[in-house]
Amino acid sequence: MTNRRRISETEREKIFDRDDGVCHWCGQPIDAGREPWDVEHVIPLELGGTEDKLDPNLRPIHRKGCHTAKTAQDRVKIGKAKRLVRRAKGIRRQARSAFPTNRDGRFKRKLNGEVVLREE
Repeated sequence: MTNRRRISETEREKIFDRDDGVCHWCGQPIDAGREPWDVEHVIPLELGGTEDKLDPNLRPIHRKGCHTAKTAQDRVKIGKAKRLVRRAKGIRRQARSAFPTNRDGRFKRKLNGEVVLREE
């Protein structure tokens, strides 16, 4: 996981004012006095995003709904990126099957689900 720094209240205010208080995800204005909002990374840090002060990568977003949906979408992209990196490095996931029912194994599974010894 990437180390994240804390964004000060002054920085949050400047980011909110820079984007005119508009949620970057849904495009709706954020009523800062009534609804909670977060400062969010448009490009996640794990995918190469930056976290400099007043960086355009930091944008305001509604906490409920928008941020939750964006984070879920980002997790899928981050997972895929990590899998592709592992594949490029030649790292493969171990087989989960603890029961040898492949063609080279001693057992076979019939279409009805029954497991029997393979005839030689």
